[in-house]
Amino acid sequence: MSSNRIRAKNPLDFFAQLGDRAKLAFIGSGYCLRQPKYLVVFFVSWLFFAYLFTFFQDGDFNWAIITSGIGADQKLLVLGRCFLNVFRNFTSFSGLSLIFLSFLQAVAIALMVFTYKNRNKAATLSGASTSVVASALGFLALGCPTCGISLLTPLLSAIAGASAGALSKTLGGIFMILAILLLIFTIIRLGYLVFIIVSASNYKEKHERKNS
Repeated sequence: MSSNRIRAKNPLDFFAQLGDRAKLAFIGSGYCLRQPKYLVVFFVSWLFFAYLFTFFQDGDFNWAIITSGIGADQKLLVLGRCFLNVFRNFTSFSGLSLIFLSFLQAVAIALMVFTYKNRNKAATLSGASTSVVASALGFLALGCPTCGISLLTPLLSAIAGASAGALSKTLGGIFMILAILLLIFTIIRLGYLVFIIVSASNYKEKHERKNS
């Protein structure tokens, strides 16, 4: 199987090849998500990450409530409220950024499952490591686009004092962009690999039919 790395002599060639791979990755991703089992993986992953990101949208506020001494019925109420907030994310820019991040994460996971099932474990592990880094950056960014309250704030408060909120908001936006870019890179890489796998499989089937 051909290498999944881009080799270019100059930046223009690099971006031209990246654009070509992105087109083929789009085709490969579409093929993967048209298959029911991978479509299920995608939707389950999207819902899971959308809920997880929404749960931590205000930093560790919801987690502090869940781990406190409140009753089970109140904990269920908090969990249910977070589920409703997933759909409310569609009404704000910051919420849409979380939905988009979870969408990209879900696509990447579906592609990882596909490549793993086709015994390309090296590419799967590489994609998984990039996806984990993107998720970590996403968690660091949570809450920052709207109110500056995030998982970063306690640490930044010790460093920057009163300006921690503004610094947290700025860093949160940067981390969110980096997370999205990393996931897009992962999708292009794995989607292109899916395209190669499917093309090779189709060629093999046609070749076998001609020889039979």
